[in-house]
Amino acid sequence: MTDSTFNSRVDEILKGSIDLHVHSGPDPYKERRMDALETAKYAYESEMGGFVLKSHEFSTVHLAQILQKMYPRLKVFGSITLNTQIGGLNPSAVEAAAIIGAKVVWMPTYDSNTIKSGGISLTNSSGILLPEVIDIIDIAVEHKMVIASGHASTRDAITLFATARDRGGHKLIATHPLGVASNSEINEMVAQGAYVEWTFLSCMPSTGITDPKSIATSAKEIGIGKCLITTDFGQWMNPPASEGMRMAIASMIQAGLSDQDITTLVKDNPIKLITPDNQL
Repeated sequence: MTDSTFNSRVDEILKGSIDLHVHSGPDPYKERRMDALETAKYAYESEMGGFVLKSHEFSTVHLAQILQKMYPRLKVFGSITLNTQIGGLNPSAVEAAAIIGAKVVWMPTYDSNTIKSGGISLTNSSGILLPEVIDIIDIAVEHKMVIASGHASTRDAITLFATARDRGGHKLIATHPLGVASNSEINEMVAQGAYVEWTFLSCMPSTGITDPKSIATSAKEIGIGKCLITTDFGQWMNPPASEGMRMAIASMIQAGLSDQDITTLVKDNPIKLITPDNQL
């Protein structure tokens, strides 16, 4: 295969792709490579379909809507993450964000009890979901939001997905479980209706040591139709998120996945999750 042919394949798959996990500045605690406007500009120029803007500390809905107006062809989706800055497991904050268009709610990340002692758990000492988590599930289902597990424990995530499924939720993401959950636990999440997220950040030398081939292999074993690839980019040492998606696509081609399989991972499955009618 010539370089031009390879690049053409990558460009064709990149076009219209949706990255469901992107960070940008300003950030109160982490240095980011670029702000949200620059992030959107690069995505627009790469002809991506869109991305979800994520912050660990605040809702990104207002910012996403402004960017959407600046780049009408690019879909920029807002989200909310349930860390202490917005009140933790706060149904009121989720509902307010949902009403004005938030598309993803992440369970606690940096403030999860898996990250720090005394952090936020989704369940009580008996392993039962807290009432406020059930309220958040119901709000998300009503507004057709994606529910992502964040950094919740594996058992909490499985309980979250099972309860969400029973209450009508089918837009569920197991947030980058690689290296955290066992294969059997990941399969259990999938059985509860969750899509498995593979982040290309885990393949970057500054952050992780994941071989892209292992992502391709795992995605085929689980089922391409139940997986998705995101970048989780935005760190100061990494390229723009749109370039991260290009790198992820190229790596999956080199790992032996078909163009259709990669398209499913970066376009078809994200669109099913993020839009009510499966179309952009």
